[in-house]
Amino acid sequence: MDLVDIIKYEGDDKTLVWKSDIEDFNTGTQLIVHESQEAVFFRDGQALDLFGPGRYTLETANIPLLKKLINLPTDGKTRFHAEVYFINKAIALDVKWGTTSKFEVLDPQFFIQLNVGASRIYGSKN
Repeated sequence: MDLVDIIKYEGDDKTLVWKSDIEDFNTGTQLIVHESQEAVFFRDGQALDLFGPGRYTLETANIPLLKKLINLPTDGKTRFHAEVYFINKAIALDVKWGTTSKFEVLDPQFFIQLNVGASRIYGSKN
């Protein structure tokens, strides 16, 4: 099984959180975190470490909790399984939000049913 040498997120700036499809690594794998991102490593539902912008060579020494969880040498490298989530910290303008359909609300003063929905664009002057 080939293991990936580089982990990074190159998607759009409107995605708030993105989970990498890659979950099997060797120590020595490169992690690239862009200026507007942070990367969080998870294993067994536990956050192991947070990486800010930069390029990192993954070693168990720079993910301290991981070092306690694994220690299986193969060819001079440690193989490990983890999930990587990239968090986008860029301010995205003009992000649409709203209800997918209208819903009924009882007017407390006149006791009539009103169909209510909402939509807007976040970060816009609209």
